[in-house]
Amino acid sequence: MTPDFSSRLAGMLQGSFIAESISLGVHWIYDPDLIVKKHGRVSGYLAPGAESYHPRKQAGAQGHVGDQALRLLAFLQREKRWDAAAFLADWQSMWLAYDDYVDKATKGTLANLQAGATPATSGAPSDELAGPARIAPLMAFFAHKPESEAVTAAVEQTLLTHRSPAATECAEFLARATYRLLHGGELQSVIRETAPAWTLQAAEAAPATDAIGKLGRACPIPQALPATLWLVRHHGNDFAQATLENAMAGGDNCARALALGMLLGAAHGIEAIPSAWREGLLAKAQLESFLA
Repeated sequence: MTPDFSSRLAGMLQGSFIAESISLGVHWIYDPDLIVKKHGRVSGYLAPGAESYHPRKQAGAQGHVGDQALRLLAFLQREKRWDAAAFLADWQSMWLAYDDYVDKATKGTLANLQAGATPATSGAPSDELAGPARIAPLMAFFAHKPESEAVTAAVEQTLLTHRSPAATECAEFLARATYRLLHGGELQSVIRETAPAWTLQAAEAAPATDAIGKLGRACPIPQALPATLWLVRHHGNDFAQATLENAMAGGDNCARALALGMLLGAAHGIEAIPSAWREGLLAKAQLESFLA
């Protein structure tokens, strides 16, 4: 059954946060064998634990990138507009009392702002997937507006903290692909139409065994985006399987998950996401309020 627009919209937004939260319990463990040894096969939400990068996070919570996406969602719901400069000030204030991991791009951006940077110059020179992967709330907000406006906003959001050609290219791709999927596009066709050619070539050249290990498990887009597209190409018809394969591949699975869940949720709708995952997400009420 083909999902309708409201199902795709809910799937896109909730799918991004749900997929990230599924990976949170094993985030930044780069050895898949160690994931199995410590946690077994991931099948749902896990608390990361005291020895992780997220020692105070509960099962069903978001990581530090998902928290930034939630901040974006709260800003859009409160202000009912997109304003990059206003959001940057709001984003900056979230770190004053933040008690989870703070990544290098965030530290660089905060240092730039303290030195007097403007929204046009604030972003750290980062090519990590985390910057463009946070856009699900913006895609929901711009879902009824022209594609070009959604793309512009996605790029603006990304450049506030990740100012690099790779981050710009990735943001444009994720926004175009997500927008077209929301409006009824078929997953693999949309990916072929919108993905940078080099990412598709890398994903399609990867071997079937340990593909993400060969492509790279780390944060930078040259590794993380082809790895995400490999999951879309090989497991794109099954939200749950793709999400779990991503988690078990290790590395920066949380950033990959934000993008992966957004794309697959937009393609297949909210019904494709296991109901236990939808119910167990700590941000469930916040996301549903935004959609309403």
